[in-house]
Amino acid sequence: MLAYWLERKFDLMVSCLEKLSNAAGVGGLTEASHLAADMLREYCDEVEIDALGNVIGRKKSVRKNAPVLMLEAHIDEIGLIVTSIDDSGFVHAAACGGVDRRSLPAAEVILHGDKPYLGVFCSTPPHLKKKEDKDTLPEIPDLGIDIGMDAETARLHIQQGDRISFKPNFKQINETVVCGKSLDDRAGVASILYCLDLLKKEGAEPEFDIAVVFAVQEELGCRGSAVSAYRVNPDYAVAVDVSFAHTPDADCAKCGKLGGGPMVGWSPTLDDAMTRKLISIAEEHDIEYQNEVMGGSTGTDAESISDARSGTRTALLSVPLRYMHTPVEMIDIRDVQRVGQPMALFAKRGVGEL
Repeated sequence: MLAYWLERKFDLMVSCLEKLSNAAGVGGLTEASHLAADMLREYCDEVEIDALGNVIGRKKSVRKNAPVLMLEAHIDEIGLIVTSIDDSGFVHAAACGGVDRRSLPAAEVILHGDKPYLGVFCSTPPHLKKKEDKDTLPEIPDLGIDIGMDAETARLHIQQGDRISFKPNFKQINETVVCGKSLDDRAGVASILYCLDLLKKEGAEPEFDIAVVFAVQEELGCRGSAVSAYRVNPDYAVAVDVSFAHTPDADCAKCGKLGGGPMVGWSPTLDDAMTRKLISIAEEHDIEYQNEVMGGSTGTDAESISDARSGTRTALLSVPLRYMHTPVEMIDIRDVQRVGQPMALFAKRGVGEL
């Protein structure tokens, strides 16, 4: 696998990302967790899925009493939950996480009822909109989902509380760029798998006991990472997420560049020494990176990990991503690699003078 990736033949990476992207992982659904656990078993001594749905893999160091390094990315995704079915058969829902309602009209979704059902968010044709409503957007509970059934039939197959995910639509845009649902944060999961693959192919013995966590419920308040970090009790951690890649309608100062390498997080909540160590490794090995400076919370699992028990020294690496929290999130595969590379080198070298 490594040889293909290093030669920039991305077919295996694309396949990995496609499987991860297409799996359902809205809070309460476990398909994505089981898939990630299966992928992780190649690299870990043991892998389990805990009561919350977090995937936890462990690889022991040959060193006795080695410190614990936690590599973490969240496996869950934004989505919705069924609240009601009206008398016309249209399904209504509430958001699970920060769904961008601007992307919902005419969006295709999967309703996870007694089996998966395809649905489409209702979209009023512009010809039928009142002039005063043309620039307004309904709240999510007011939007209907059309599943092509009457109310009686719909209520036989779909229940209140059933989850709704975006329809899988993974596509390769060009040699290095892909888009699809839930690349926030399946791109981070792929980066960690790539890191582990680097270590395995090099036959490197890490200086740490490595604990890999693919956490659930990040989109619902970073709940899975808090539970996992308490259990793993790491000495050091690298959280991997996505962050904003620039688009024409966005402020350049608040965004990274797609294809520009990992966005290295700087924040009062993160460990400066670990951050500088990862940057030093990147510069030594000519790995492109870009800084992302935040004045407070990062809005990622890094906070809940750093707060666990008596505290964990934590760094944050992010994959630049366009169109966050929509069904067409876009990433550059080279950025996924460049996130994994400094993590592998850090794991191999240890903390040194940190």
